[in-house]
Amino acid sequence: MTTLHLRPPRANFSAPHALLARLYLEHRSFLRRLLLTQAIPFRDVDDLVQDVFVTAWRRLECLVTPEHARPWLVVIGLNRARNHRSLARFEREVFTGLADDFAEQGDTTSSGTILQAMYGMFRLKRFLEKSRPRIRAVLVPYLEGHSVREIAETLGLKLKTVYARVRLARERLKRLALV
Repeated sequence: MTTLHLRPPRANFSAPHALLARLYLEHRSFLRRLLLTQAIPFRDVDDLVQDVFVTAWRRLECLVTPEHARPWLVVIGLNRARNHRSLARFEREVFTGLADDFAEQGDTTSSGTILQAMYGMFRLKRFLEKSRPRIRAVLVPYLEGHSVREIAETLGLKLKTVYARVRLARERLKRLALV
């Protein structure tokens, strides 16, 4: 019986591989900070950074010189952030940490989680109190899980009006860093 000695294939790092590795090491933390300032949720930032570098890899021939890499990556990152926010707008939001959820979970929640949820609810309550009545009338049912179409029919408003008021509330929440 003969033994076959298998060797792993030799690494084939070409100049583009080395350039991308250098760009990644030099600009990854900068891109993370940039995406966090663009209202991207913390849980999605690393995925978007990876997406930026995948796009950079695909378009590496567009990079004129390595000195122009940071502005080039910033443009790619801002475009990815805009696309992410646009797509996230259509996802259904689920608010966790409400009192009903804690009753179901029992003793498994920590006091820190409960305090964070209570503080978040306090800030949301203050935001709703400071909101205009027209926006509040649309936002409260929206937060309760009603569809935009249901809210429009209930309040006797146009569908576009309800969408506009929800968008205004979201923009204000983003400015206050509640979303």
